[in-house]
Amino acid sequence: MTTVLDRPDGADQLPPPSPDARPVGDTTFAAGPPATTPPVPTPTGPRPRRSGWHIAAIVVGAVMLLPGFGALAGGTGLLIAQAAADDGFFDVTLDRVESRGVAVTTVDLWDQSADDEGWPWVLDWLDVDVRLRVDGARTTDDVFVGIARTDDIETYLAGARHSEVTGFDERTPEYRQSFGTTSVVAPVDVDFWDASATGAGEQTLTWEAQGGDWSVVVMNADGSADVAADVEVGVHSGAITPISVTMLVVGGILVIGGTVLIVIGARGRRDD
Repeated sequence: MTTVLDRPDGADQLPPPSPDARPVGDTTFAAGPPATTPPVPTPTGPRPRRSGWHIAAIVVGAVMLLPGFGALAGGTGLLIAQAAADDGFFDVTLDRVESRGVAVTTVDLWDQSADDEGWPWVLDWLDVDVRLRVDGARTTDDVFVGIARTDDIETYLAGARHSEVTGFDERTPEYRQSFGTTSVVAPVDVDFWDASATGAGEQTLTWEAQGGDWSVVVMNADGSADVAADVEVGVHSGAITPISVTMLVVGGILVIGGTVLIVIGARGRRDD
């Protein structure tokens, strides 16, 4: 006699089979996730083809960029430097000039080639002005600074003791000494100066540069010996602005042209 044990309500009911359950003895594998279809690449059109002309355009464009950027930098630098200069003058302060004689001279301001027939126009085109600031180092004497033809100064100082500046070691003058008398006619009493300034304290001379042989002389105003002065030399050129603008324009053309050539060369030619 079989006895059926009492079970809680519903315990004799089995849970519903799982959707993935397989009957006993079924050897068919369960289906996996659906296969993923690889993406189809989107057509991008024909690739550019570069001919020899396109490669040449890239090379020429790259070559144009270097001088173009250089011209832009140079033109900008000149304009900035001119704006920062003292009244447009580029100044250099020299070490003290001095002589036991009656004068310190600088003979022939320009290179000899400036006297050739093909060169005099250069100074006119550059529109150069020279500014000398001279401060006498002898408190008892007024200082004199003048510019005149080299021949006139050599005649004026012939036979007198003086020092001629032959060059500079950085800013320190190097001299050639001439020996003779220790007094000459006062420079304010001669009239061959193209430009001059004299007096106590700092004196300023501004001279419009000209072609030819010119010399600068620093003296005591009375022509006595034992000369010493602090000198500042400034140069101004009226051609800096047009030169700077020209460099900027040329540089801009080269950079724009070079960039366009590089872009054209890089894009190449597309086949239909």
